[in-house]
Amino acid sequence: MSTPQPSSDRRARMRFSAHGRTWIIVLRGGWGRAVDRWLVRWTGVSAITWQYATAAGRRYTPTLLLTTIGARSGRLRTSALPFFRIDSDLVVVGSNGGGPSDPNWCANLRADPHCWLRVRRRLVPATGRIVEGVERDELFERLATVHLGLRRYQEQASTHGRAVPLVRLSPLGPVPPPRRRRSRSQPGGRPSTSS
Repeated sequence: MSTPQPSSDRRARMRFSAHGRTWIIVLRGGWGRAVDRWLVRWTGVSAITWQYATAAGRRYTPTLLLTTIGARSGRLRTSALPFFRIDSDLVVVGSNGGGPSDPNWCANLRADPHCWLRVRRRLVPATGRIVEGVERDELFERLATVHLGLRRYQEQASTHGRAVPLVRLSPLGPVPPPRRRRSRSQPGGRPSTSS
């Protein structure tokens, strides 16, 4: 378990992540994360991820549930995290709002790489590893093209002397394919059937 962060630090990280638009962030704190985990489990959509994407003026990023084994407690710990598909792996970012410390789930994966993912309501066993060195640099550049806030989070985390962890999650079973985006050209997003 991490040491509790002062409330001013939590507010500063929320203000940073919300681009100053904290009025959009309604779901917050422990109860907000609990509600969000429930939503991701049963609908596959994260209200918290949606809030921060809206505040930043960006599109929603698909979100998964990552369940790790607590490094000290041995208990299962679950977090809702936006993810990105890179090759056959899923990648999550331990930005922690650009704060001074890595999220607890990073320490859990360092202690035991076995984890479970819930992607689009399906449970998939996986292994997770925090990438380092040259591999991290290459992954960072690839990921920065799709995660538009990654460089900003890295700059903020650098002021605290840390590199934002990039975690490759390697599923040990089939992962549901990404949702298809609706076409804006046809009503309802359906392709035209007329010739």
